[in-house]
Amino acid sequence: MSNRPFFLKSNIVINNSSVSTIGKVIINKNIEDKSNYIQVLEKESKELFTDGYLGYIFIDWCPSEIDNKNYAINVNCVETLKDYDVIEFDKEYIHVLYRDDSDDNFIQVTNQCNSNCIMCPDSDFVRNTDKSYDLLRLERIIDCIPDDTKNVCITGGEPGILKYDLIKILKKCKECLPNTNFLLLSNGRVFSDFKFTEEFSKVLPYNFKIAIPLYADNAILHDLITRADGSFYETISGIKNLLSQKVRIEIRVVVLKMNYLELEKISQYIAKEIKNVEIVNFMALEMSGNAYINRDNIWIDFSKATSKLYPAIITLIKSGINTGIYNFPLCKVDKRLFSLCRKSISDYKIRFKDECQNCTIKEFCGGYFGSTLNFDEDGE
Repeated sequence: MSNRPFFLKSNIVINNSSVSTIGKVIINKNIEDKSNYIQVLEKESKELFTDGYLGYIFIDWCPSEIDNKNYAINVNCVETLKDYDVIEFDKEYIHVLYRDDSDDNFIQVTNQCNSNCIMCPDSDFVRNTDKSYDLLRLERIIDCIPDDTKNVCITGGEPGILKYDLIKILKKCKECLPNTNFLLLSNGRVFSDFKFTEEFSKVLPYNFKIAIPLYADNAILHDLITRADGSFYETISGIKNLLSQKVRIEIRVVVLKMNYLELEKISQYIAKEIKNVEIVNFMALEMSGNAYINRDNIWIDFSKATSKLYPAIITLIKSGINTGIYNFPLCKVDKRLFSLCRKSISDYKIRFKDECQNCTIKEFCGGYFGSTLNFDEDGE
């Protein structure tokens, strides 16, 4: 999957600016309902060119009469597009918004966040860039996603800062994708507003879960990691409000130098204060963005990190709480915990070392982030 880029450079002409240029791909064929589709045509199939499509991609040819149509030519990596991918014409790039052959699709609703986590895989520049979200655009993307897709992740930034527009997005998801599993990634702080949480819980898609990070069992350390005063109490309040509304919750504990010695205490806190969460997942770092910038303060070798996982996980299991391990390669984990390890890294981010190729359990291993591939060796 890593050989399918999300951005394809191209020569793009937008002649009909009143029509959204987000649509589903259909390659070398014709369909009756053209309004949501972008037709891709090779030269050998040019006889299929007809009016009515939202846009066109022409491979090695272009019609002589193409007025008032949105189209692209000279698209790099055009062969990586597949039927029912969702794409967007954006100036000189085609942005792949949904990949039909993937279980790791996501909708990024905003790039901004109300926290500033020291190990965020995005940088301060990315999160602080003023890139206003477009509700109509987001709803258009949801309209185009095929209704048989299995999984969609709603992410940011922090989706919760959209407040009632997030509720509109979730209503649209429920309407268009009734059989899809949705995972919302949120720091949980906005749900400390109980009235909003009540409204939020009324519109959720049928198969919905929210994943919220908890970095410590106390405000001092948690807020030091999020670099947002008051975030611990808002997060805990938000989790409790969501639980009161029967919302399914996953807790994510990102393991870093600042908290790896506290993992068992975090588990004890969860078991005492928020034991009705559905699952707790311990996660290794993705060393990009802020994480890379702050690597000296946060990176902990896999072997040191996993040495503290066992007692923390046993604490949760004894309390009847489901537990998982994300982003750790199997060779770095206590064998007693192998059954809890998940292939959690998005398909386009997974990497393996050269020495992994002959590993007898590689097929069961989730591998490494590209950004962490060599950190356990030299920390650089």
